Amino acid sequence: MNNQIVPGAQDTISLKEAEAITTNWRAYIQNYEPADKYIRAFNIPMVDITELAEFYKCTSVRAYLAMEIPGDISTLKIILVPVDPLGNDILSIPGTDDGAVATEQSTIYDLTSPCPQICDINSPLFQS
Repeated sequence: MNNQIVPGAQDTISLKEAEAITTNWRAYIQNYEPADKYIRAFNIPMVDITELAEFYKCTSVRAYLAMEIPGDISTLKIILVPVDPLGNDILSIPGTDDGAVATEQSTIYDLTSPCPQICDINSPLFQS
């Protein structure tokens, strides 16, 4: 039995549109970076998405672009943060209290893996 949730039509785009807009990105970025350096996609672990969805005040998730090494596009990544109902980033939540000092737990996720490090080279969205 397949228990997979089917997304609503308003939440998806066609393969043709996805191919067109990913091709637009590749055409744009290849003018600045060689094909083996520029980022084509990001792999986001499902555990990150699940944990972000479980925040009690989280109504959405914001993705920020980040770069580990200044000027090196191959180190581009996405950091994910939960967003509250007012549109504010939730950057931390109260952590444990050991009796002396209350701590905070970061809610900023940095576990994305950029493609070309992890890619589906057979996907029509990857192709040049």
